Amino acid sequence: MSISLKITLSILLLLQIILIIKTLKRKKLVVKYASMWFLIIICLFIAIIFPNILIDLARLFGFEKASNMIFLLGYFVLFYIIFIETISISKLRKEVVSLIQEVSILQARDRNER
Repeated sequence: MSISLKITLSILLLLQIILIIKTLKRKKLVVKYASMWFLIIICLFIAIIFPNILIDLARLFGFEKASNMIFLLGYFVLFYIIFIETISISKLRKEVVSLIQEVSILQARDRNER
């Protein structure tokens, strides 16, 4: 990997960190999810600084090329993120149903008291 590519990728990752921090400050992102993105960025920084680690890991796990391993890891990371989001959406949906039921009960009581 050329030095100019390493510098470019590092700058892009730093810009992502700045974006995540700004989003956290505006309270549009929860710390739980920001920490996950920070972890991913740290792993990418390590991969940029020490690209031979990826090549060695790919050989260790039987991949012919490091890019194949990276794509598979990316797939599993995205799958995990989608799974966690699905769980969050399910919990929020249950909370919305519960809140709608509570509001309906309160409205019914209010009508009966009048």
